[in-house]
Amino acid sequence: MPKTPCSPADHHPPATGRSAARSGPAPRIAWRSAGLLAAALCLAACAALPTARMRLPAGLEAAKPLPFEGLGAGRSGRFSLEGQAVTFQRSGDTLSVFDRLRLDRVSVAFEHPDAQGRCDGRATALTAGVLDAPARPLALSCRLTGRVAGELQLTEPRLAAAGTRQAREGRAVFGALVIEILSEHALAGSPLPLSQPAGYRLMIAGRDVAALDLAGGAPVLRRVEGLEPAVRDALTQAALALGLLFDPAVTRG
Repeated sequence: MPKTPCSPADHHPPATGRSAARSGPAPRIAWRSAGLLAAALCLAACAALPTARMRLPAGLEAAKPLPFEGLGAGRSGRFSLEGQAVTFQRSGDTLSVFDRLRLDRVSVAFEHPDAQGRCDGRATALTAGVLDAPARPLALSCRLTGRVAGELQLTEPRLAAAGTRQAREGRAVFGALVIEILSEHALAGSPLPLSQPAGYRLMIAGRDVAALDLAGGAPVLRRVEGLEPAVRDALTQAALALGLLFDPAVTRG
């Protein structure tokens, strides 16, 4: 057959020898590059996501954040709050009795230059295979001493069924000062609440004066401005007790 100017042989000679070997790996290199690019884009997207945050009461949106700086997940250690060192010990343990009864026990002890605290709490559940049925909800009791002294009580007022919120409420009493405590389960910008607390609201006479955000990892305390020193100290003690708690709702799994 005679050759024509448009014959494929003139423009696309067959790859042989070194040229064939050189052209073979090109698709694999392209796929590998595409995979690396996709992974890099995913990492960049995750890094750009905002940190989760509890939904704050309106009066605390602009309050200065006071993080528990340097607090990790350990059972003991040291961190900083408002530039002051805090040392702590805590535990969160589960005891199973004949595979029928589960006892959750938590404890917290902390020392701050102006305050000390000790907390103990328990919860009980009946177990059947992989299922748990709450028998007695969490009850936490704390004794707080320092420049102001008082007690803190936190309870789950009702048994939480599977898939429902484990709402908690309580109070910290420092003489005539009473701080009401209410768990917050909503996240900022999300319509779906968490089953465990995303944080706690602290109120005096029905007014939100502080919030403890637990949703982003390390606790973050926020307080309204203009509080008396004794009130600030009391709020700090309550926040330390709540922020250092190993939550059974999280640690048991």
